Amino acid sequence: MNRYGAGIRQYGTHRSLARQRVQGSPRAGALGLDAIIVPGTRPAAYLDHAVTLARAAQCSLVIVCSQDLDGREVKEYLAARSFRDAIVIDLPPGYSHPLFHFPGLLEIKDQLPAECGYHVTDLSMKRNIGLALARMLGWQRIFFLDDDIRDIAYPDLQRTVDMLGSFSAAGMWVTEFPDNSIVCHANRMTQGSQDVFVSGAALAVHCDSDVGFFPDIYNEDWFFLFDAASEGLLGNSYLKATQLVYYPFANAERAAWQEFGDVLAEGLYALLHLRRDVGQATSEYWGKFLEARRNFLEAALSRVNQAPPDMQDEITASLYSALKSLSDIPSDLCTRYVEAWRQDLTLWKRRWAAIREMPSVDAALEELGLETTPAHDLKKILHPLDRATLLRTPGQVAIPKFDTLREMADRYGAQRLGSPVHDEKRSAPPRDHRRHRRQSQVSEVIAAVHMTVIYCQLRVMRIFSLRRLST
Repeated sequence: MNRYGAGIRQYGTHRSLARQRVQGSPRAGALGLDAIIVPGTRPAAYLDHAVTLARAAQCSLVIVCSQDLDGREVKEYLAARSFRDAIVIDLPPGYSHPLFHFPGLLEIKDQLPAECGYHVTDLSMKRNIGLALARMLGWQRIFFLDDDIRDIAYPDLQRTVDMLGSFSAAGMWVTEFPDNSIVCHANRMTQGSQDVFVSGAALAVHCDSDVGFFPDIYNEDWFFLFDAASEGLLGNSYLKATQLVYYPFANAERAAWQEFGDVLAEGLYALLHLRRDVGQATSEYWGKFLEARRNFLEAALSRVNQAPPDMQDEITASLYSALKSLSDIPSDLCTRYVEAWRQDLTLWKRRWAAIREMPSVDAALEELGLETTPAHDLKKILHPLDRATLLRTPGQVAIPKFDTLREMADRYGAQRLGSPVHDEKRSAPPRDHRRHRRQSQVSEVIAAVHMTVIYCQLRVMRIFSLRRLST
């Protein structure tokens, strides 16, 4: 312990690693935002907030689609909103490109704990595509926005983007609902000290700077931000954003899936608190941090009786699942992963510097082996039966306390993490859109069920809001 001092532990807050915003209104003559980039997975109606912000900022909107988000439905939705400055991309199943080939991490992938395979996500690929597009199209300032983020006022967005004059990246403060890992939620719910940190959910990035990439691992955004944080170039506007509510303890295997990425990210940022550089993330260091991580998890377990009684069993199961996964992580694997990541980061930065600016969006997408999703119909005035159905989306509501979260429908989505899930769209044969709405009973049933689910979510959130106001 003497080599590193007595500070090797998991920190409850990393607030000191991101500098605060400059007070005041957006600067007159401030540089504008070039694009908002959304790595979308939820139905098109969830894009409402992104469309509103892009319209206010008068910037482009890039939507990279997979899972429950289909590009053609997005085009319908955007047409219904009369929004045209959008690039909509359906991410092909199994998509790859030499620009995003990271040999070091690929070589070590088979050595990672088995729990890392519980969930397959394409979030990192979508964000890397956003970075590459920005470089090819000459965009300097972009904003990553997840499709479950709400309540960002345009002046707050602009103030955050304004920070890119001084920082290479700047985030917002996602505290309602807290943007944390499962075990950090457990730490908070058992009365442990737990903060949130800058994340890719609401993040401004200066593309003229020497940016990193998003590795395919949980906490990929913390890896992306690590060099900026270590160099004092990471900003936090401390302007709040809201994340849609979900129940974090619905499936214990979710905590196991997150554990390796959470250990690496928390361990790397603990180094920064110790004023050490990444080169000192040795096997000795990781051995001591793994011990500190175990102490952190066991401390939360010892306090589980302080959590709401009807949540204690599920919190306990999540923490035990994380502990089991932790026992499968040797210190030398952490060292080798970080070394592979740093090697690939050096390779990425050479590629980044060599990316050529393209004359058009189509040329940029062709270079990446992608294409824009075609619209069903180019008519400016749509027949009522051709219009997208506008589903209501959650706006500003009182966020329920944790003891009510198990009631939320989003729990079903969390439960899907119990077995490997591939972020690939189900293929379907081409269809005639104008006849589809009249003739396909199956699609009508599916749409009706989907609307019912959304309606039930809204009613539940409304009831919680009214009860809170009445008390």
